Amino acid sequence: MFKLRLPSYYLVIATLITAVVVCYATHKITKDLTLKSATASYIPTTQDCKVDRRRLSGYTFVSPLLYVDRECESPELVPLKESVINAINRAKNEGLVSSASVYVRSLNKPLWTAVDAENKYHPASLAKVPVLITYMRMVEGNNQVLNQKIAFAKQDTALPHEHYTSKNIQPGNSYTVKDLLHYMIAYSDNNATLLLMQHMNIDVYNKLFTDLGLAVPSNDYNQFQLSVKEYSLFLRVLYNATYLSVPASEYALELLAECDFKEGMLKLLPSTVKVAHKFGESGYGTTYELHESGIVYAGVTPYLITIMTTGSDLSKQATVISNISAQVYNAMTGSAL
Repeated sequence: MFKLRLPSYYLVIATLITAVVVCYATHKITKDLTLKSATASYIPTTQDCKVDRRRLSGYTFVSPLLYVDRECESPELVPLKESVINAINRAKNEGLVSSASVYVRSLNKPLWTAVDAENKYHPASLAKVPVLITYMRMVEGNNQVLNQKIAFAKQDTALPHEHYTSKNIQPGNSYTVKDLLHYMIAYSDNNATLLLMQHMNIDVYNKLFTDLGLAVPSNDYNQFQLSVKEYSLFLRVLYNATYLSVPASEYALELLAECDFKEGMLKLLPSTVKVAHKFGESGYGTTYELHESGIVYAGVTPYLITIMTTGSDLSKQATVISNISAQVYNAMTGSAL
């Protein structure tokens, strides 16, 4: 049988041409599919998010970094967000709350999520934390501030009624600033807070808000409102020790860890878990607000959580806060976040 014999270099050339054609075709198909996929459903990642870096101003040679924020919520926390939304909807349907907002941030990684973060609430006794930070700032300028004594003459009858009460300072006694800070944070004593506010440096207090990019509270206390994300800034700068010195930040968080309110976010958490937190309540008649914000030191997964609620029954609102706190704890400690 007759066989056609081709020179070997013909075979080499043919192989190269085939490889080039296949490579080109594969590249074009892959590129077309990628473009179609991107056009159909583009999902931004954290790499696509704008980053907000908040720095302290007023210095000549330094620009201290307070915090860094990514605008986008973290995809890793989508399941947690969905479960919190479901919990809030159930609570609304059962009449436990009329509204609720939640903010959660991992303190080890740049992960955060929020539910109804645009809603604003009266912070109530949560506003005692900015007072605490103000005094610690004053202490940095004068370490004798904590030892200064302030006389308590009589109770202010205009102070709002408290549903959750604890220990209080007593008229006719004098207290050091250190003692008053403890009463204000650990026991949420309004009289101790009023005394401290009457003697604090208002310029330092106002600057705290502007430094964090927040509006300075107006003279009308009832108009003072913050969102869950805005309020969380106070605890973030304490944890990171980026506003106060390390010793002052540590001292402030030690006080917050002594808060004796146990009916909210601590109620369903393991008793061994340390939490630096503060709660706040306000309202009268049939409309109340109950909030809580804290840093949960859950082993290698510390996280910040702020929950703000409105409703008609503070006890029921506390139950909702407890349930959401437990959900968040299980999610944050049960995964590799």
